[in-house]
Amino acid sequence: AAIGPRDWPWRKRLDNFRDKLGGPLLANAVLFAGLAAAGYWYLYPLLWLLPLVTWYQVAVRVRNIAEHAMVPDNNDPLRNTRTTRAGPLVRLLLAPYFVNYHLEHHLLTSVPCYRLPAMHRLLDARGVAGDCEIQQGYGAVLRLATSRQVEATTRAPRTHGRTFHG
Repeated sequence: AAIGPRDWPWRKRLDNFRDKLGGPLLANAVLFAGLAAAGYWYLYPLLWLLPLVTWYQVAVRVRNIAEHAMVPDNNDPLRNTRTTRAGPLVRLLLAPYFVNYHLEHHLLTSVPCYRLPAMHRLLDARGVAGDCEIQQGYGAVLRLATSRQVEATTRAPRTHGRTFHG
């Protein structure tokens, strides 16, 4: 996709490649050059490429499942994504920058990541958190994802009439 369709002239394909991947390639070249100049070239594959093709792929997949999969109601802004509770170690390894507060992020995308826990507490103080899709941890979400009884484990649609105006 970065190169473009085969029927494009090579110049247009090259321009498309530069537009799509030029910045990331340049940033990686600068990172590698800086490490090499400092005598630590081996840190680039060890601390950047190896995690990119191993742990990062796992972490992104688990987070995507936790954030968007098996949600109870795609039409309800309080239940079309979820917040997943996470302790400090899990946040360090799997959910940095408070990405586990994904529901809060979707409700108000302008809130900085470090203020998402406060937004969660505000929703709770206003009595809204009980209507939100919240799981007790990434393990709970993965158990839900691998369960054959997904409908039985998700909450029923809300019926008390509370609405959300975003």
